[in-house]
Amino acid sequence: MSIPDTLDISIPADAGALRIASIEAIPLFAPFARLSPNGEVPSWLLQPAASHRTLERRGQYSTLIRVRTEDGVEGVGECYGLPAPKVTAQIVRDIIAPLLIGEDAAATDHLWSRVFSSMSGGGQVRGYFLEAMSGVDVALWDLKGKALGKPVHSLLGGPHRSRVDVYASPVPMLDDPAHSADYARSFTEQGFTALKLKLGRGRAVDLAHARAVREAIGDDRQLLVDLNCAYTADRAVDVVRGLVDLGITWIEEPVAVDDVDGYRRIRESMPVSLVNGETLFTRWDLRPFLVGGAVDVVMPNLARAGGITEARKLAALCETFHVDIAPHGVGSAVGLAAALQLSAAIPNFRIYEYNRLPNPLRDALTVEPFDFDGPTLAVPTAPGLGIELDWDAVDAFRAE
Repeated sequence: MSIPDTLDISIPADAGALRIASIEAIPLFAPFARLSPNGEVPSWLLQPAASHRTLERRGQYSTLIRVRTEDGVEGVGECYGLPAPKVTAQIVRDIIAPLLIGEDAAATDHLWSRVFSSMSGGGQVRGYFLEAMSGVDVALWDLKGKALGKPVHSLLGGPHRSRVDVYASPVPMLDDPAHSADYARSFTEQGFTALKLKLGRGRAVDLAHARAVREAIGDDRQLLVDLNCAYTADRAVDVVRGLVDLGITWIEEPVAVDDVDGYRRIRESMPVSLVNGETLFTRWDLRPFLVGGAVDVVMPNLARAGGITEARKLAALCETFHVDIAPHGVGSAVGLAAALQLSAAIPNFRIYEYNRLPNPLRDALTVEPFDFDGPTLAVPTAPGLGIELDWDAVDAFRAE
């Protein structure tokens, strides 16, 4: 028998590939009016933060993504839906899905770059487009984890922790400081040791509510405040000085999110942790804040900041500047699960925002509830994001 000079042991390029067969975008809307017996929605729920003064928040929004492979493996993700989930869904259908059908779902870095570069030449790589990208990316990571039988945090090299520290958010913008105090006290009764207060209505009003909440919860619990870009830097310095006197050191979005000089001016004026990032989108947006020494904590929302692929790069970039990550917590159960997976997998995690506004998209879409115990949430350990959706519940909130 003759022996060939060379043996062909090459593997076909598509062997074992998870070829994408379909990408479905599902816009969801849960009106606040459906949560009230008489259909009336309190003003504080319509405007829970300073950023909602112009465009009221009528409910909870999300765009779910469902990716299937030719072999039937499925992953789910979430695009940030506020305020128009149908817009995000249309971007997924018209722009992103055609780029990815037939590609290997496991090639998450390559696919992220492919989609991003498709629009970067036209400058359309923030806002709705990046939110649409984010949901698809999260779904691909969920799919990859399910295909490999591993939770996402394991694929990312974790876990560093099996439970994640959380804080309750928010104490909304209520009319009476005494009402803010009662609202905050209800969080401590649920076992939270840290909570966030929404401010941004002028120095006197802000300090009155902050003082009432501090007295209600005591000095041994952490009080975080979010100004939602309500001030210019000179006015913010005056407000922040009063907050520091109350023992508040977490100051979130005191000025416009792109005001690097304003953040640096506040940070250099007094000993506070300045927090930004929920409305920044990529590492390129974040870079001037890190180089300029203008931020202490970054709050990416995985449903809008590029998904898991970009969030892990943001975390690594922040780590080089000794800056912590504290993921933003507004969204559905899918976004919550994704944030827990990332939080378990990065060394520079600080705390997670466990949003407690009424939200059936967060609380009613999973077969099993999330494991909350005092001030921590357990990181799901099942493959992928670690959750199973109740698709009948999803259907009940379809916006189309």
